Amino acid sequence: MAKFPITQFCFYHGRQTNMEDILKRNLFEVENARNLSSIEVVNTFVPTKSFWRLLSPKNHIVLGARGSGKTELVRMLAHDHLSQFDDKRAKEIIQRKEFIGIYVPTRLEWVGGLKNKQWQTEAEAEKFFQWRLNISTCAALLVTLKSCLDTYIKNHGDRARTERDLARALYKTWTDNPEGSCETIFALHELLEDIEHGKQAQITRARITGIATSNELMIGAYFESELFSPLRRAITLASRALDFPENSVWMLCLDEAEFLEPHHHRILNSHLRAHPGNLVFKITTMPYYHHTLETNMNACLNVGHDFEYIYIDKDPIEFLPSEDSGEYFAKMLFNKRAEQSAGDYKWEDFEALLGASVLLDSRISDWSADSKMMALMKKHANSATQARAGRLAGTPDFKDQISRKIHGALLLREAVAQKRGRAELDVYSGIRMAIRCSDANPRRLIRIINLFISERGKSETLNQIKPQRQTMLLTAFSNSTLSRVQSEPQNGPDLYKFLSAAGNYMRRDLHDNLLGTDQVSSIAIDVPITDNEWTVIKNAVGLGLLYPNINANSGDQMPERIGVFRLAYVLAPNFKILPRKGKPVSIKRINQQADILVLQNTKS
Repeated sequence: MAKFPITQFCFYHGRQTNMEDILKRNLFEVENARNLSSIEVVNTFVPTKSFWRLLSPKNHIVLGARGSGKTELVRMLAHDHLSQFDDKRAKEIIQRKEFIGIYVPTRLEWVGGLKNKQWQTEAEAEKFFQWRLNISTCAALLVTLKSCLDTYIKNHGDRARTERDLARALYKTWTDNPEGSCETIFALHELLEDIEHGKQAQITRARITGIATSNELMIGAYFESELFSPLRRAITLASRALDFPENSVWMLCLDEAEFLEPHHHRILNSHLRAHPGNLVFKITTMPYYHHTLETNMNACLNVGHDFEYIYIDKDPIEFLPSEDSGEYFAKMLFNKRAEQSAGDYKWEDFEALLGASVLLDSRISDWSADSKMMALMKKHANSATQARAGRLAGTPDFKDQISRKIHGALLLREAVAQKRGRAELDVYSGIRMAIRCSDANPRRLIRIINLFISERGKSETLNQIKPQRQTMLLTAFSNSTLSRVQSEPQNGPDLYKFLSAAGNYMRRDLHDNLLGTDQVSSIAIDVPITDNEWTVIKNAVGLGLLYPNINANSGDQMPERIGVFRLAYVLAPNFKILPRKGKPVSIKRINQQADILVLQNTKS
């Protein structure tokens, strides 16, 4: 009798479906990498230049706006993820035991456990931070060690003996119990869980009663040692047991460090400066949330020497067929999520779903003397632009210097001018528009894709979503993105007022003034600003609603209180402006506009 493979076939939702497919879920509904399983992260990961830069024996601090993919990057650095990645370069790194990654999340709930204690002194708080981080990094190491055992020791008997010997050695190091023992990685993990639970109970009892017994003081005593000392010792023991070469680099990946306090960053900075060795640090945080360069060693970190910043936010305007272009990244992300999702998403590609973009695909326009575009030029462009267009007409320079720059602005301005009553715009549509409005931010892109996927699900016979419907969906998404800013802690209302003022200024410039080839879409900090204004700018960058104009000269260094910041393209449909990098307006004018808005709201 023929045997059925594990992947038997059955009928599911009216189509023949692989059994493994039934266990899948719709990954377009999962926008945060922390909510993806390991195999989902691996199978949907799109590597970028920033990712490969991280695979080096250097300390790095990864900067990226909320949703930019920082968590997915450092999760993929972990050995249990990288060893499963179907990529030639990754396979070579794993085979050579070149980089061994350890992933440690320090997200909000973890930090909450540091803040909800009533410490007598700051020294006590720092001591507990170091204790908890010591035990957390050792627990994370166990995940990596299991992956290393599975990867490098294929013989089951040899693997079991190596795991037993390593577990015994780590147990002996981590505890003072000569009679006890652990035989497996899993048993060690349970041990660390019990130690942490006992320590938390001890702290609670001591806070309530003011008394701690001598036995309680010994709970997890080994982890009271210098920060990362237990981890380094465990790495040494593991390297011996697994026969790792001396040049193997262990990468400690600390995620979401923006939730830590400045004094926590100061502690971490001290280790970035003091410990070269074979342990390097990869720390993720939002732009401007690496709170300090100070250390506990009376010497500040030296950028470029002690560590390097890597700024991962991408500009989706680049449409070159490279791994860092916004369009390439978006299409690869769509294809990989479609392939790994439950349901049939292989019916057509992303471009077939949305079609071309009227505003952004200028190559399809006719610019002959009596064409619609030339008529719009005469109607909406300023005299200098018209004169320049006349001189360049019929020459190769016309496309680059005129049509490419003003095409979308003319069409958008005319569409808004002709809109009457409840008539719907159709210009915020097409694949390039969807990608542009995501700002190449993975989380934002997944949300936008899911909007369109859900829309198509309402009509199985629909091959392409109508441009009017696309425009409505993108405009609603744009509006909600701006509205949510008001609930941001600390300065949400100020941030909302500032972004509204900036967007309205840009809208007036596009629709009320005659057009040139360069429209306003950025803000220049070219005058002294207050601390509160700078906080608003920093938070906008952290949320991915402003992006600094980074160039080859500035690299990954973030501008401080001076520079040009473009408005996020996601806000373009809300303000009826073009999602395009254009010329800047002084922040002074934006602040004047904000004051006008406040005055108008007060009168109304």
